[in-house]
Amino acid sequence: MSQRFRTSEYPVGILESMVVWMSLILLTAGCDSTETAVSDHAPDTVAQKQISGPADTLPERHDNSDAQDSSNDEVMLESTVSDPEQSTGSIPGEIEKGEEGPKVAPLPVQFQGPDAEARELKVDLERLKANGIRTIQGKRLILHTDLPLDDELRSLPELFEKATNQFCRYFEMQLDDIGQWQVRACVIREMDRFKNAGLLPQVLPPFKHGYALGDRVFLREQPSEYYRRHLLIHEGVHSFMLRFFQGAGPPWYMEGMAELLATHQWDGEKLTLRTYPADKTEVPFWGRVKIIKDDVAAQKGKMIEEVMQYGSNAHLDVEAYGWSWAATTFLDHHPEFQDTFRKHLDHAADSSPQFSLDLVEAYGDQWFRVRQQWQLFVMNMEYGYDISREAIDDVEVQEFRPLSVQQSLQVKVDRGWQSTGLAVTKGMKIQLSASGRFVIHQQTEELGKPVVEWESEPNGITLRYYKGHPLGKLLIAIDNLKQTGLTGLVSYAAIGSGGEIEIPYDGVLYLRVNDSPAELQDNRGEVAVKMSLISEN
Repeated sequence: MSQRFRTSEYPVGILESMVVWMSLILLTAGCDSTETAVSDHAPDTVAQKQISGPADTLPERHDNSDAQDSSNDEVMLESTVSDPEQSTGSIPGEIEKGEEGPKVAPLPVQFQGPDAEARELKVDLERLKANGIRTIQGKRLILHTDLPLDDELRSLPELFEKATNQFCRYFEMQLDDIGQWQVRACVIREMDRFKNAGLLPQVLPPFKHGYALGDRVFLREQPSEYYRRHLLIHEGVHSFMLRFFQGAGPPWYMEGMAELLATHQWDGEKLTLRTYPADKTEVPFWGRVKIIKDDVAAQKGKMIEEVMQYGSNAHLDVEAYGWSWAATTFLDHHPEFQDTFRKHLDHAADSSPQFSLDLVEAYGDQWFRVRQQWQLFVMNMEYGYDISREAIDDVEVQEFRPLSVQQSLQVKVDRGWQSTGLAVTKGMKIQLSASGRFVIHQQTEELGKPVVEWESEPNGITLRYYKGHPLGKLLIAIDNLKQTGLTGLVSYAAIGSGGEIEIPYDGVLYLRVNDSPAELQDNRGEVAVKMSLISEN
C-alpha cells in the first residue's frame, strides 16, 4: 500500500501580495493608526508517515526528542534606546482584514533622542566618591559603579575596547574612522546614589535594565556576570551605530543587531562577539532561545515579516528581543542570505517602514527561500542550531514526470533538508529505495579513550529518537516556494529504506536524515537514494 500525504491549498504568491502591501503602505504613510499584532496560530499535526500541506500558520512545535531542555532558562528584558516617536507604515507580512479592508500595522520612526543633555553633564569625581561610586577608565570605556570592584568589573574597559575593535571589523570600518570615540557607562545597584552624584540626566526615563543616550549608557546590575557584559555590549552597539551611521534602523533591526553582536564568549582575555550559544549554561539569564521555543510551543510563532512590524513599544516585552535576535542572527549567519543583509547597513539611518521594504526588495525572488528557511529555523530552534549546515542549497528544478529513467541521488547526512530538484505533481506515484551506512553521532568517551561512533542505515537507530523518529531515519517532504503560508518542510514522512509514495499536491521533493539541527557536525557519510515513477497503468 502506498503512503499518502494530506493535502492543502496554496495561498497567493508572495510577490503578488507584496505589490498590494507596498501600495497600502504608500496610502497610509503619515496617518495615525493603531498597532495591529498579526499572528497565525492554527496547529498543523505532524504524524508518522504523513506530510501535512502548507498552511498560513506556524504550527505547534512537536518535539519528542531528548535534546537539551531550556525550561529553566531565565529571561531578562533588554534595553531601550532614546525616546522613540511614532510614524505609520508596514512591511510585507500577514495582513489582518477588517470590515473596511486590510489593517496595516504601524512601524515607528526611531530617533537618536536627547543625548546632548546627557553628554553635557559634568562629572564631579569628589561628588562621585562621596556617594560611594567608583570609576574605572579605559580607552573606549569610562565605567562608574557602586558595586565593589572585583576582577570582572575591572576587566570591562578591556572587554569594551576589544568589542569596539570587533564592531569596526563587522561594520568594515577602520579604527581611524572612529577617532577617540568613548562611552561613559553607569552600572547601577542603587539608583539614588547616581542621582545624588549627578550622573543621571533629567531626560533619562525609568528603565528596568538598560538605556542608551548617545555615548552615555545606563545599566542596572544584572543577576549574572555574563548578562551584565551582554547588556554593556548591547548598549555599546546602539551607541556605535547611532554615532557612526546616524541611526540604527527600525526597532527589529536596531535591537536585533545589538543582540546579534552582544551574544558573546569571554574568558577574561579573548572576546568573541556574534556567537550562537551551544548551551544555555554559556549565557545565563539571556534566554532568547527559550523565548522562541516557548512561543512556538504556545502556537505564537512569527513569520519573519511579523518581526519586522515591531513598533517602538514592542520591546517593553522581552519576547520582542528574542524574535529580533532570531531575525538578525538568521539572516546574518545564513551563507546565502548574509551578503544582502549586511549590505543593507547602508540604510541604517532610515528607521521608517521603507527600511524593511527595501530589504525584502533587495532579496527579490530569493525572499521565498528566506521565508522557507526562517520557518525551519524557528520551528526547530535549539541551542547550537547550525544555521550553515541547515541551509538549503538552491538546486535547479526539473519535472520528474518526463524523466523515464530511475533517478539516483546522494543525501548528505551532515546537512539539513536537501532539494532533489525534482518537481512532482498531485496524483503521481513514486517508488523510492534508500541504502548505505553512515555515522549519525560521535560520542566522546572519558579522557584517553577513543570516540565511539554510532553507525546507522536509512531506517535509523533506536538508541535515540528525535521528534518521534529514530535518529538517522530518512525523511521526505514536499514544498512549494511560491506559497505565503507554512512551508511543507515542517511536516514530513519518515520513509526510511523506502516504499511507495503518492503525491498529494504539486511541489519539489526534499530529503534529509533525522537529526537535531544542533548535532549535524559529527555526522559523516551519505545515503544513496533511487526513485522511479510508477506507471499509472
